[in-house]
Formats: sequence, C-alpha cells, structure tokens
Amino acid sequence: VGALAAATALSGSLPLDTEPANALSLPTWAVHVSSVAEWSLAMGLVWKYADHSGNKAWKGLTLAMGLTLFNAYTPCTWHSFYNSPAIGALVPMQALLTLTGSTARAFAAYRICEEGKRLDAGESSAQPSQEAQMEFDEEAFLLKLALVAGCGAFAVKYGELFAPSFFMEPNYVKALALMALPTAATTALVANGGSEGGKPKLSMADVKSFGVAGTVSYVITELAFWAVAFPLAFSWYRVAEGSWLDLSNAADKAKLLGAGTVFINGVRLLVPVRLAAALALAPSVEKGLKGMGVDLKKEQEEEQEAPAAPGSKNFEGEWADSPEVDNEKTFSFGQLAKNLAGFQKNRDPEGPPLGGPSGLEDLSSRLPDCPKTRWDSEDVDIKAVQKQYREEDIPDVLTIDAKETIQGDEEEWLRSNKDDIKEKLLKHGAILIKGMETSKSGAGFRRVYEALDLDVCLDPIHTSGLRKFAIEQDGIYEEVNKPGLRQHYIGLHNESTTNRTAAFGAFVCFMPATEGGGDFFVADGKRILRDMDTEVLQELYDKKIRISVSNLDFFKPIIQDRGLFGEFDKDVLVPRAKDDLAKAIGDTVAPKFDMDLEMVWGADGANEGYRLQAIELPETPINRHPVTKEPLWFCNMHNHSRYLRDNRPCTVPEVGMTETFFGDLSAIPEHILEEVDRASRENIIPTPMKPGDVLLVDNYRMLHGRDIFQGDRLHAVSWFTWPEEANIKEAVSNTSEGNSLNKMINKYVDTLK
Repeated sequence: VGALAAATALSGSLPLDTEPANALSLPTWAVHVSSVAEWSLAMGLVWKYADHSGNKAWKGLTLAMGLTLFNAYTPCTWHSFYNSPAIGALVPMQALLTLTGSTARAFAAYRICEEGKRLDAGESSAQPSQEAQMEFDEEAFLLKLALVAGCGAFAVKYGELFAPSFFMEPNYVKALALMALPTAATTALVANGGSEGGKPKLSMADVKSFGVAGTVSYVITELAFWAVAFPLAFSWYRVAEGSWLDLSNAADKAKLLGAGTVFINGVRLLVPVRLAAALALAPSVEKGLKGMGVDLKKEQEEEQEAPAAPGSKNFEGEWADSPEVDNEKTFSFGQLAKNLAGFQKNRDPEGPPLGGPSGLEDLSSRLPDCPKTRWDSEDVDIKAVQKQYREEDIPDVLTIDAKETIQGDEEEWLRSNKDDIKEKLLKHGAILIKGMETSKSGAGFRRVYEALDLDVCLDPIHTSGLRKFAIEQDGIYEEVNKPGLRQHYIGLHNESTTNRTAAFGAFVCFMPATEGGGDFFVADGKRILRDMDTEVLQELYDKKIRISVSNLDFFKPIIQDRGLFGEFDKDVLVPRAKDDLAKAIGDTVAPKFDMDLEMVWGADGANEGYRLQAIELPETPINRHPVTKEPLWFCNMHNHSRYLRDNRPCTVPEVGMTETFFGDLSAIPEHILEEVDRASRENIIPTPMKPGDVLLVDNYRMLHGRDIFQGDRLHAVSWFTWPEEANIKEAVSNTSEGNSLNKMINKYVDTLK
C-alpha cells in the first residue's frame, strides 16, 4: 500500500491505464490473494509436519501441492490480463492442472499411508521430532492474513494500472512466467526453509553463539537497518501526504495506523536477512574486539535470568504479571523506534494497585455477549411525558457509606441485600457505595459483583479498543485511563451502540488521578428528557440520529482525482475506487466491530470528499426502559458531536473522531447541539471516587462521563447482561478476531500522548 501510494503521488509522470468493464472487484481479488497465501502456508506446514512426525513422505505431499499452487496462479494470471482471448488456453489448462494436481496429491497420500504402516511396524529408523510444540497465535495469523489479502488485492487491482503497456500485452510466455516463477519460488522457499528437527536455519541463538561479538554485530546491523528504514518510511510519507510527518500532532499520529501496520509487518519479513547480516559481520567484530584487547572467552556460562517478580516493571514500563509483558527479555528495536517517536509508555514507580486475578473461575473464554439493544421507542408523547416528569419527584443518586452501613463481612452483606440493592438501582438509576475494603483490588471487585449476583459480559464496544482488559480472567476492563486521553473530556453517554447495550455497569476506583482531576460523573436520562426544549427534542425524535464513529482519511493519496484523463477520472475511476473500498471495508472490517456500520464517503464534507466514515444506522434519542417502561433520553450525541467536542478539551486522533447527523445524514444545527449540551450539563452529578468505591449504574437510564485529569489514574469497570441472556455467545466481538481488534487498537491508542 505504501509503494502504491507513492506511485500514485507520482502518477503525473506515469502512463496510467484504465480498467475495462470486466476487471475483478477488490473483494474478489482479495479472495484470490487469500487463497494463494493460505495454500502457500499450508505447503510450509505440511513440510514441517514431515519432520515433526518422522514420516518423510509428507514432503511428497508438499511437492504435489505445488502443482495445485501453479494451478491457483492460472486464473489469477488470466484475470490480470483482463480475461484476454489471446491467452484463452489458460482456461482448459486450469482444468487439466486441477486433475493433475488432485492425482498427484492422491498418490502422495498413498505414499504417506504406506510409510506410516512401515513406521508403525518398526521397519523404519525415522523418529518423530522431539522439539517443543509452539503455541499457534491464531489472532495474529488472522490479522496478518487479512492484511496480506487486502493489501495484495489492492496492489494487484490498481498497481497494474501503472504498468507499461509492454507488460500488459498478453501472450503465453508472460502468462506462464507469471504462473511458474512464484510457484517455483514458493516451493523452493518451503523446501529450503526447514532443516533437521524442523528448526529454523537462522535464529537469535545462532547470533548469541558468537557471545559478545554476536551481540555487538546484531546491534550494529539493527542500527544500520533502522537508520535506512526510517528515512525511507518518512520520505514515502512526504511524497504521499505532501508534508513531513509531525509526531507532535495527534492527527498525524493517527495516520500511522494504516501505514504503520504495513511497515511493521514488512520489516518483520526482513528478520532473516538481518540475522544473516549479523552472522556475517560477527567474525569481523570478534576479530576487531580481540584487536582492541577485549577478553573474549569461548567458554562462558549461560546466565539464566530470573523472571521478574510480580509487581515489578520490565524496561517498557509494564507490570511483570501483566499478559501484555514481552517475556523474551531481550532488547527490542521496535521499542527503540517507539521511544524515538515519543511513544514510550509511562512509568509508575509504585506497585500495581489492581493485584492479580481472583483465582475464581477463569472468564477469559467464557464471557457472554453484551446483550442486544432493547429498542422500544415508538409513539412517545413528548409533551405529556415532560409534563409528568416535571410534576414528579425524581430520586437522586443513592449513596451508601459502607463503613456506617455494613457491619461485619462486606461480601455477606452484599449477598444478603442484593435484591434490595437491585430494586433501588431501578429507582435511583445509580448507587455509589463508598468506603469498601473488599473492592480495593481487582480480585475483591469480582467478589463484590458476584455477591450481587450480576451476570458479567463483554463491553458493548469491545472491538473499539477504547478499553482493554485490566484482568481478563475476572471480566474487568480498564476504564479510560490512557495517557493519550488524559486531557480528553468524555461527554455523557450510555454504554451502548445501535446494536448492543449493557443492562448494568459497575465502576470501581483503584487509584484516583495522582495529580488531580479525572472525576467520574453521571446524569439521569429521565431528567435530561424532562428539561430539554420540547421543540428541539421533538425534532431530534422525528428525524432520528446517526453517529459516525471513525474517520478514515489515509486513502486520499491513493485514489484522489489527479486529472490525468479529465472528466473520466472524476466520473468513472475515482467513484469506482471509492465504491470498491467502501464495499471491501464494509464487508470485511466493519462487521468485526459489531455495530451495524455503513461506510459513507464525505458525509461531513471534510478532506475534499475523500474521508471514509463508519456511521451507525439511524436511532431515536428516546427509548423506553426495558423494565420500568419509562421513556428516557437514550442518546450518545453529547459525547459524539464534533461541534461539542471542538468546544471542550479533546485529544482523540482524527481516525477516532466522531460526529452526529440527522437520520438522513444532514447536519444538525448548532442551536440544537447547544440545547442538548445545556440540558445534559445542568443534570450532571459529580461522583468523585476513592480507592474501593463502587458506582453501580442502570445503563439504560443513567448516562456517564469523565473529566480531564493529570498524572496517572486507575479506574475499572465491568458490564452486565440480563439474566436470561447470560449464556449467549454469538457476537463477532466474542471471537478471536474481535479480541485481536481490541488488543491491536488498544496498543495503538496507548502510543498516543
């Protein structure tokens, strides 16, 4: 994608061709690229399994699979030449290759079976490999496969438009070369990539075998590599964007989300080359060190580094008992790169206030879905409801002082009073339990919510990456404490999307902001509905609301209209590229967020129409409570309105910037947004919390938010579903892909300061 973007930026000097009508769509190309990538990977795995099992006949299956890979490149080649009749023989050739490949694999399977019989009978001396089995990172694999398929499809579909006409004139020599060369290269790579025992030929252990000289040569090699890689990457950005990258600008950091992923995965592919360079350099370094008088003993005892004690930090500033800690204990140039870019993590000299998991049943793979949003918004008589609420004495947030109220064991008291607490939660909308000792640790907090018999579930926006797990085994999320969002004011919102809404929530304080601020606050949706201007409320209710949750601006350098073919670019080429991109992302990426998103170009008119926005479906700002049936203000526009965000502290990067529209995607007038802000702010109830304090909220009735803060802050939250939905696990967010998105976006947001 980076190379393609650079080529596009320079396309004024390139003979750009246009696609014919029978060109494949971007999703179709993605299927082809993914199929080839998966089959190539399968060949490598089969080859390695031959060493692992001791049955060398499996390697014959790999070679037979090479024929099918050759076959897979046949339709790709034909489509690359836009199904030209000049190479029409590829079609029957594919049928012949299908038969040949299947026959070869059948024969290979027969050989595997016969060799297996000989091994079972003890006629062979081959022994299975005793190497330790490595855990397969399914989440990382799926992300990489999606990245390869998406980028490969985009590069093939649009990259060939830049190819000189000579290369695009179809003939059988070129076609066979396009089929044979990658097949031969893949097969050779697979066959030469494994060694005895299935171990890689090059590893860090080879470098370390040279002792000090190996370490020094590796450092020199890495410094040289990154000294070249970073200037090249920044230069590409200059060409693609027209300006140098400004890492002090949060918007520029956001643009790294797309390109940075490609860059990091690209340099990972060069790890074997870098290791080989370090090995080649090691003898010279060893000779040089000896010449300098450095005593290099060939026989050195290996120093076994003891694992960090729980509660201590590694060099990246992460807790040693955190699942995010890299246990490799080696210097990382990836970390060096983050430090140079100002992405280093904050260091907290104190021990972790959370503590470890509770030791109760591990919920890591058992958390049910956040429940579907229960909509009941038809035929609300706004005037009558407002009149009723203005005559009614609406209860305030209930505060319980644990030190005065609870005598004896806190958990037992909660267990004995759980029904009364739940009843009062429906009445008041929120209950603040102050001064508890049990909930001063993560393990204790879990015992608190279990004592109340609350059914924990996933966050409604689990895949958004705004919250990562504080203790995944206990279903506890870290509240928004990220360094990059310290100075971001979080407006009032229910924890909900058009698609999913938690029934209840429990917020807990483990450590208030160390340098002030960060107070949590709530507002009663019943009061907001009561106090809002009737005409404004009626207009919002009639026209409905749509919320944009993300801005994707980094496609502009690739698809923008450069006027190479006059009106054809504007009327055909650019709209086609936009449609393909929106469809590809809408069909593949958007569903992973489980938010019923529509991909829309330029809804807010920004970025010359090249902004792709992910927008939720229309919803009403008023909804009846699922239990009490009372109409409530149930809308997140106070938090998501761009106009309101621009007029208060906001540090969200542009890629995560939100906006609100009427249901027809027309702009909401400022006077309406200001009235929503007024009615919301006037009903805010600050709820400052100390360690151990727990705030229970009815998520349909009570909106919540958070003020800006300084220093470090550690609050956490767990979300709860309805009892009748406590065992449902069907959401996309409740899959390995959903968890991968949560972790990946969290890591990115953690870099923003």
